[in-house]
Amino acid sequence: MHLVRSLGADEVIDYKKQEFENVLRDYDVVLGTVRGDALEKSLQILKPGSMVVSLIGPPDVAFARARSMNFFMKLVFSLMSRKITRQARKRGVEYSFLFVHPDGRQLAEISELLRTGDVLPVIDKVFPFDQAREALAYLEKGRAKGKVVVQMATT
Repeated sequence: MHLVRSLGADEVIDYKKQEFENVLRDYDVVLGTVRGDALEKSLQILKPGSMVVSLIGPPDVAFARARSMNFFMKLVFSLMSRKITRQARKRGVEYSFLFVHPDGRQLAEISELLRTGDVLPVIDKVFPFDQAREALAYLEKGRAKGKVVVQMATT
């Protein structure tokens, strides 16, 4: 919890002791990156007129439209996201799925933010390339407090 506070968090929740949906209120945006029921619980902390954006939740019909998919695929994505979309609508909240894809321009902007120190990544542990399996095992434990880096050999 100290790490999160040192990064500037206004409010810190110990997920082992507290349910975030019982503590937080009236947020404008939730960026959903956790599987399970966290996406549905996130709706409870949003104020009406706000938005939940999911990186891992079900793709919605807007996702299909943006990719010029046919009617059948739009229907499939509409059905896939029906439950969360309805729950969001009942609370006066908008649900949106964000598909992350490689984008050279965005990666260049992120690189510049890292270079200038405007964004400071938290690196938990660095593994040499020949220990990539150990790095994956470390990640699977779910205890990393930041990014786990596999360093490629330099030539």
